[in-house]
Amino acid sequence: MRDALAAMAGEAAGNSPPLGKDEALEMLALSEVVIRKAGYGRQSMVRSARGAGASWTQIGTALGSSKQAAWESHSRWLEEQGLDS
Repeated sequence: MRDALAAMAGEAAGNSPPLGKDEALEMLALSEVVIRKAGYGRQSMVRSARGAGASWTQIGTALGSSKQAAWESHSRWLEEQGLDS
């Protein structure tokens, strides 16, 4: 994995050949896992902030969005996970 990341960095700098198909697919799958795990962490922090008394306005500000967008994103994520908001 480290070699694939190094190859990507080299490719961006123009220092190495592009990844092969299998390597590119492996990196794509890995990035999907990272994105999914980051989403879980983000939602956990939203729940923690709400539990600590943060308003949706404050959460939206922390996320760089409006309170409405923060609430909708959180609600949509809960729906997708089959959880209640």
